[in-house]
Amino acid sequence: MEKTKDVSKKVVAPKAETEKKSLKVAIPELTTFLKAGAHFGHKGSAWNPKMKKYIYEVRNGIHIIDIIKSRKMLTKALEELNQVVDKGNILIVGTKGQAAGTIEKMAKEVGAFYITKRWPGGLFTNFDAIKGTIQKLVKMEEQVASGGGGLVKKEVLALEKDVERLNKVYEGIKFMDELPKFLIVIDSKVEKNSINEARIAEVPIIALVDTNCDPDLVTFPIPANDDSIKSIELFVDLFSQVIKSGKKSESLASLRKNHEANLKNLKNRFVEEKERQEKMEEGDRLRMKAMREGKVQVATTGVVRVVKKEKNLEEEYAAAEAVKAQVNSKKIEELGLPTRIEKSLKEAGLSTVDDLAGKTKEELLSVKGVGEKAVEDILKAIK
Repeated sequence: MEKTKDVSKKVVAPKAETEKKSLKVAIPELTTFLKAGAHFGHKGSAWNPKMKKYIYEVRNGIHIIDIIKSRKMLTKALEELNQVVDKGNILIVGTKGQAAGTIEKMAKEVGAFYITKRWPGGLFTNFDAIKGTIQKLVKMEEQVASGGGGLVKKEVLALEKDVERLNKVYEGIKFMDELPKFLIVIDSKVEKNSINEARIAEVPIIALVDTNCDPDLVTFPIPANDDSIKSIELFVDLFSQVIKSGKKSESLASLRKNHEANLKNLKNRFVEEKERQEKMEEGDRLRMKAMREGKVQVATTGVVRVVKKEKNLEEEYAAAEAVKAQVNSKKIEELGLPTRIEKSLKEAGLSTVDDLAGKTKEELLSVKGVGEKAVEDILKAIK
């Protein structure tokens, strides 16, 4: 079996000429660790022998973690994280229930990448392919917000399902254009796939390691309870304070905000255009109805308007015929039909209402690209 390159202890050190950035986050006192239950490990039968040096004692069959060492290793991890938050983004992973909600909320607030559903295989080892999928997802979201961009209803529904499916995996890593500077993991045993890929890609890892984990797989292990919600929240809050102090977090937060605003604007424009088209179609139907009932005449400007019926039937009939002739000479663009249907009709040589008026339903159905629903709309429009 081919050996995996061991980069578990590799540290991304700052450049020699760069002054080390001081950590401004207050490290909690030991009592805070105790209140959060960070010292509780697993049963003695479920431990990993490599965690022996981080175990203080066994109490009632449960391993108790040495929180003095936890605090020291937490400080070291936060200091290293603090050196890179201005240079690149951070990815935090936690897919188990206790961690997912806390991580997603924190990452959105401070501007960090996150994964809380499942690890997308190849994110680190085949990054270019995953990056292409993420960029495609962003464009698909914009297309959905715009009403589908000329797609029929069935195709739009399929597109919406694809966006929903992709967002379950990639929502937290949209706009990731390079590998993160650090990977933060809540449970190194559960998230073994992400750790394996990070080691191959030489991405430094910070992880909570419970008494059943292997600390040697992690660059900066923090011995702590990775199952308690309070313990998870304690450490996630500390990570978030460091990430928030970096310049890159502001950039990511801004990208997300602009994307949401863009989707909202696209959707609003689509709704407004749809309402405008519906009003135009309704106006055309009302004018057609008035013409059929003989309650119309042509104004000098050429606009059809509704008037009271005159006693002189011959004059009324002549006016109606004039309006009918005018309507028949109208171009199909004035009927308010969808662009796709207009294109199909034009390709069949049908460009005016007069061209359509003499066609039966069967003849219209024979036109390529025109279905039952479209034929009904056409017949209603020319009546």
